[in-house]
Amino acid sequence: MEIYRVTKDSPQWLFKAYDYIRIDSFCFGQNIPIENEFSHDDSGEEIKYIVITESHKPVAACKIISVNDTTARIGRVCVVRDRQKGGIGRILISEAEKWIREGNVSHIVITSQDRAAGFYKKCGYTDSDKDPSEYELGRKKLTEEEKIRKKAESGFICVVVEKYLS
Repeated sequence: MEIYRVTKDSPQWLFKAYDYIRIDSFCFGQNIPIENEFSHDDSGEEIKYIVITESHKPVAACKIISVNDTTARIGRVCVVRDRQKGGIGRILISEAEKWIREGNVSHIVITSQDRAAGFYKKCGYTDSDKDPSEYELGRKKLTEEEKIRKKAESGFICVVVEKYLS
């Protein structure tokens, strides 16, 4: 297993690996239209991704976004379909946390599909009452009616889990 920290200066193949993992996990695995998957990417964000490969094949990835001096967000956590439920997600989150700790950040949030919140709880995160719109550019706060409609359409709503580092 190889673990890469990807920044704007990284080789292009790592960016392609990151996109491949997202497409496999979200577009094929969860039937999310590709235009929806990539429409929220902000080219102005600082680029910090974790990409994991096994035998030179991309298998897991996430991105890290600085929210402020004390808070970072882990986003777009994804594992290719044939490697899910095998422990690689925990390794991915652990590696992201290591990188975040090096920046002296004390609070991590993850905006997640509600159906994945149990996984993050196993990684030491707790439910937050914050709205995902507080941590994601371009996302508006949804009304309760909009949340019900979104869950009916896509099968999930976004929630926030968080962890305070010691």
